[in-house]
Amino acid sequence: MKIAAVVILYNPTDSTLEHIKSYSDVISTTYVFDNTEEGAPIKDKLSVLPGIEYHHDGKNEGLPKRLNEAAHLAIKDGFDWLLTMDQDSTFSQGLFTKYAACCDRFYGKEKVAMFGTTYEKNETTPVETCQFAEVDNLITSGTLLNLSLFKKIGNFDEALFIDCVDHDYSIRSILQGYSVIRFSNIFLTHALGKEVYKSSIKTLFLIKKKKEIHSPVRCYYMFRNMLYLTKKFDTENIPQVKQLKKDVLSRIKKAFLYGRNSAAIVFYLNKAFNDYKKIRMGKLVQRVS
Repeated sequence: MKIAAVVILYNPTDSTLEHIKSYSDVISTTYVFDNTEEGAPIKDKLSVLPGIEYHHDGKNEGLPKRLNEAAHLAIKDGFDWLLTMDQDSTFSQGLFTKYAACCDRFYGKEKVAMFGTTYEKNETTPVETCQFAEVDNLITSGTLLNLSLFKKIGNFDEALFIDCVDHDYSIRSILQGYSVIRFSNIFLTHALGKEVYKSSIKTLFLIKKKKEIHSPVRCYYMFRNMLYLTKKFDTENIPQVKQLKKDVLSRIKKAFLYGRNSAAIVFYLNKAFNDYKKIRMGKLVQRVS
């Protein structure tokens, strides 16, 4: 397997460098797309890492456009697979090599649209054994994208900008008869949202709980894009869309209860609905009346 990697940056920190090193050290080419408008302050430190190909045009173009650019670059450069990573995701030492080996030995991998990892570590699962299951969806970070099938499945949907990008690609892959495989013995450290330890109105603010919450702007993208995908696949009647609705509404509920920013969430949910109805997709634009 000839594997390249892509990581998309937005206001990264020095810890991002360590995350990138967890896979770039064993991959010949890592495409770094910097969505930070003024450019990331770690650019010079990135340049000394082996195999880094840095791209920056001064624009925040979101996730799917950068993934498409990286996929087409990787195809042009002769790679078969593309590892797609978030800036806050990392493999423990040596684990990516084992991940690649499990994928390489997978029987029928030519019909697998994506391989993926597990995010909640189960200490009883031996890392040495390749254990897998066919699933309905993989989040983008830690995914190995089959570039030969990418040309058939089609580009990532740039209308989404961020959020639900993975759901859309997974659904289209499965509808075209390809598999989506997750390895249960390969673990990726990945932050899905900001972790807080707070109480909520449900317990009269008496009991604190640890929760991962999203900002009001992320709630905007999740809600708008969920509505968009529901319409996009409304004739398919597939369970992934129903699960997506459930997941998005659960995350918004947690943000509302524990984020201490309910007025902003209500504002952005209302805007998300209006933008969806008016087919305003892509990057959130604050319009001044």
